[in-house]
This record gives sequence, structure tokens and C-alpha cells, in this order.
Amino acid sequence: MIQTNGMFRNVFFQPYNDKNNLKLQNSVKNSKHLVQRLALEKVLDQHNGCVNSLHWNETGSLLLSAGDDKTIIITNPYTYELIVHYKTQHKTNILCAKFLPTTDHRIISSGGDGSILSLDLKRLERTEFNFFNCHDGPCYELEVIPGEPNTFLSCSEDCTVRQFDLRSIDKCTKKNCIENILVDCGKAVSTIAINPIQPYQLAIATIDSVVRIVDRRKMIIHDPTQKITPEYSFTVPQLNHRSYRITSLSYSPDGRDMLASYANEEVYLFSLNKDPNTTAVANDFLENAPCPPPFRRIRLRGDWADTGPSSRPSESSMRSTMQSAVMTRMSDMLVHVFNTPSLRNGLMQNWRPNYSVFSSPLPDVIERSLNNFNNIEPRTPLENEQGEHSMEVGIESVVNENVSSNNIEQSASNSNNQRAPKRIKSKSTFESPGFDDNVPLLPLKGQYKGHRNARTLIKEAVFWGNNFIMSGSDCGHVFVWDRYTCEIVMLLTADAHVVNCVQPHPTRPILATSGIDHNVKLWSPLRGNNMFSQLQVDELVKRNKIMIEESKDTVTVSPSLIVRMLAYFNQLRRVPNGLPGFILETLEEYSLQGPEWQ
Repeated sequence: MIQTNGMFRNVFFQPYNDKNNLKLQNSVKNSKHLVQRLALEKVLDQHNGCVNSLHWNETGSLLLSAGDDKTIIITNPYTYELIVHYKTQHKTNILCAKFLPTTDHRIISSGGDGSILSLDLKRLERTEFNFFNCHDGPCYELEVIPGEPNTFLSCSEDCTVRQFDLRSIDKCTKKNCIENILVDCGKAVSTIAINPIQPYQLAIATIDSVVRIVDRRKMIIHDPTQKITPEYSFTVPQLNHRSYRITSLSYSPDGRDMLASYANEEVYLFSLNKDPNTTAVANDFLENAPCPPPFRRIRLRGDWADTGPSSRPSESSMRSTMQSAVMTRMSDMLVHVFNTPSLRNGLMQNWRPNYSVFSSPLPDVIERSLNNFNNIEPRTPLENEQGEHSMEVGIESVVNENVSSNNIEQSASNSNNQRAPKRIKSKSTFESPGFDDNVPLLPLKGQYKGHRNARTLIKEAVFWGNNFIMSGSDCGHVFVWDRYTCEIVMLLTADAHVVNCVQPHPTRPILATSGIDHNVKLWSPLRGNNMFSQLQVDELVKRNKIMIEESKDTVTVSPSLIVRMLAYFNQLRRVPNGLPGFILETLEEYSLQGPEWQ
């Protein structure tokens, strides 16, 4: 018997010459039968670096990808033909790239330095340098407005959300300009989202773990002094013991629900239609949130040993290499220093200028780091062009602020509240107005567990049709949950390290994924049999739960910062009582002249 609302019923009763059968398209996406038969269709090896962004055009006939190689690539997803391969003039890696609506040749892209490129592929000579340099921090997200090919929005760690109208201006070289500021949030913005049904509704995620939904019609561009009262706000009450970065926001197809992915936490679903919780307001959450605990361990930037399908918790890992032994001892030493006030103060008091062998005063660097360690926010370094992964979560390698833009130790951002980014200024300096958070919190509707979101600044969670939710993971898998039961219904092994981007085709059951691997993968329901394994799910979920706890109080630092701090400690050895015996023993055991530091 044919199901009343099933996929096969829609196929059987499909009218002739119906080219826009929305019922059929929806039933295909909503079919658990097809979701559990998703398989790898094609690997597109066209990039020379991590792929940080994927975007379909409106019809799904073209797939846009961009990443660390600063290259924009457009591919035909059906024939796998390379349509466009264009090396942009971005000075840093591309974090986000999208088609402008109603056009397949106009593209916007943002870089790790905050620059935004507005490119017309039919007029490359005229538009290849059409950059907006207004942001003073990395721009992780660009949002296009349905049906509007000349308007888009951006967000950055410089605390601003900006709205650009390409009909009035096509480029801007002024840093920190106020001409296109929609709202100055007063805190770093990690991502934004536009409601597809009500495009005037804008969701803004800031580093305090709160998402605020504002009405763009009530906002005045060019007036960064305005204080914004959100229509709604939401966060996860049980997370009030520390701030969690929100790595992605996604509206449901009907615009009634909001999906938010929290770093070091789960994916949460909020209802935008239910009556807000009038007993709780965002101000209560923000005022009652205590300080985060001290960190326990450090990790070298570029160390991806705890990612991918073969990764295991440190207790069961067999990685007893020289590097892991050194890092364990370094962690003990630095954690001991950073978390002991007397050692921190003594370290600064014992410093003398003649002990430094570097061009920049190292104690200033250490002091900034020490003051900021208990309030760490994820940063994105601008790595080199030889394949260093630029989306890794970690603290800024604050070792030399006067380096060139191509130096791998330069930071692309500075979102920490202790050392805020350069504030937007006009002729008269003003304080950031931020938000009026005396608004009700929206209720939590669903929680999706099992994946791991800790290592990268981009980790997308999206809707697959109306019935399913997808997310990348640090374990190299794509997780698929039932939207209503919150149960995992499918796993896809999609990257050797981390899956960052998951982008469903707008109409067909095709999925595009990317991550640390230097390629894009296309998935479609090709399997004849259901390959879902509950045993595999249970094992992976258990493993991820342990590893997410291990990484919660771990910070990522650059090798240069470690070496420079050890060199500075080495200088302090000459000072009587300059360093405690614990650090002296470590310096003796791991001398800077040793082979492990080569």
C-alpha cells in the first residue's frame, strides 16, 4: 500500500510537465530511506589547501568553493566539470565565499584579515581589486539576502555587523569606516544568519554564547551609536558557567526554528514561534555567568593527532612520540606558571630589558597572554601558504606584532575582551553601544549530541529538508540526526581530520562536504542497502564524549610562542631566584639546543 505522504506516492502521482514539484523535492529530502543510503559520489581534487567555504547557486547547478589557497572554484556538480578556477587578490586565506542571489557570475568572499572582495567573473579586470577593507578583524561569515543581488551583510571579530549596498559603492579602502555599520555589538561576532522567509530578521551570534535576533527594518545604517533592542534572544542556560563560541547559525526552511552549533558543546534547536520565557532574560544569564576555569593543557598549532576517524582519547592513545612527551612537560610547566599568581607576578618582576634577546619585549607578550588565558576566545591565525591549517581554534601567537601579513605568526584577530580590537572611530570617538539585553529568552526545543566541535572556528550545522539535521565533526564524520527524536540516523566518514562544511543541494538529495582535506566531496543516495550501524554510532559517541572533555580546557599555541618563552626562561636562569626549581628542571631536561627543537 502506498504511503499517504511518502516519497513513492509523490513520484507515482507526479503531474506531467511539473518542473517545480516541491512536494517531490521535499519528500526526497525528508526520506530516512535515502538518508541512510548516502554514499560518496565524487571527490573534487581542485584545491591546494583546506576548503573553508561551500555554497550552491540558487538552482543547484553550480557549486562554489574557496579556502586557504585563496582560490575561488566553481564546479558543475552533475558532470564534475571545472567551470571557474580563479586565484583572487586576497592577501590571506578565504573564510567565506558566496554567490549573490539571482546571478551565477557575481561572487563575494571574505578573508582572514577582514577584507571582503566583490567580484564579477564577467568583468574580472574591473572588479578583481574591489575590496571592502572596513573590518578590523577576520570576517567569518557573509550573508546574502534572498532576491537581492546588490545587498549583503558581514560580521567580524571587530564587533561589527555591516550591510553593503553595491549600487552605491563597490569598494572601500578606509579601515574602521562607519559608513556601512548596521550594528556595533560591543563584542566579537562569530556568525550571522538571515531568515529565508522573513529576510528582515537577522540573527547575530556573539562570543558571550548569546544569539540575538534583530529587525533590520528598525536599524539605521551609518549610526553605530544606536543601542539595539533585540526582538528575541536565546542561549543555553546550562552553559552559563563559561562562554562558548557559536560556530554556525541556520534557520529552518520555514523560518520558524533556529539551529545553533556551540564549540566544545552540542548543536541546539530553538523555536522562534513559541512564547518567550518571560521568567528569564538575557541580562540574567550574562550577569550570573562566572569566570571560566583555568586551562589544564596546551597543544601545538598544527597538531591534528586528536582528529579524524582513527583518533582516540589520550588515555588509550599509543602516540608516545618525542613531541607528545615534550608537550606534556611543557604543558605542566606553562600551566603551572599561568595558573599561579605568585609565579606570574614574579615572572614579570624579575624581568630586565637586557635579558631579552628579541626585537620585541617578550615580557609584554607574556603579560598579555597571562592576563588573557582565563578569558580565552578562539582566534584565527593567518598561516603560510604551504598548507598550515588556518581554522584551528587557539590563542593568538602574540610574539611579534610588527610582522608582515604573510608571516605565519601574525594574528588575524584579537577578540579578547582584555585586549579588544581597534574600535571603530569617527571624528568623535564613541563607546560601543552594544545591545539592550533586557529581553526574554527563547525556549530550547532540541539538543543533538554525539559529534565533536572543538578544533576549528568553522563547524556548520544545517537542516537536511524538514526532518533531519547535519553537522561536521572533529572525528572526520558527518553526523545526521532526526530533527524530532534527536537520534543519530546516519554517519558519513568525510575527512581524514575534521569536517567543517556541510552544504545540502537546494533541491536534490546531494550533499557537499569539506574540511581539512584539500578537496570537496559530493554525496548522494547510491547505496543499495542501508549501511547505518548503531554499534558504530555508540562507539563513536562514547569516544567523542571523552575527547570533548579532554579538549575543553586545552588551548592551542604556536611553536614560536613556546620556543620564545623557553628562551626567555633560559635567560632568567641567570637571575638568582628568578625561576622556581620546577621550571629549571624542565629547562635542563629540554634544552633549546636539543634535537627535539630542531
